[in-house]
Amino acid sequence: MAKSEDTVKLIIGKELKIRFKSLCVQAETDMSAVAKELIALWCLEQEKKLTQERNKD
Repeated sequence: MAKSEDTVKLIIGKELKIRFKSLCVQAETDMSAVAKELIALWCLEQEKKLTQERNKD
């Protein structure tokens, strides 16, 4: 059976990782949940930009 989720490995600076982890703990949220939301939003923004660029032509 295929998994509905997969793993993504990111390389970020140590300071940013510590800030991210700390803020997730303070917000009582999972780092993966935040990353999924941010990636999904970024994908939507990029798709919107691409659609707008295609419609200009």
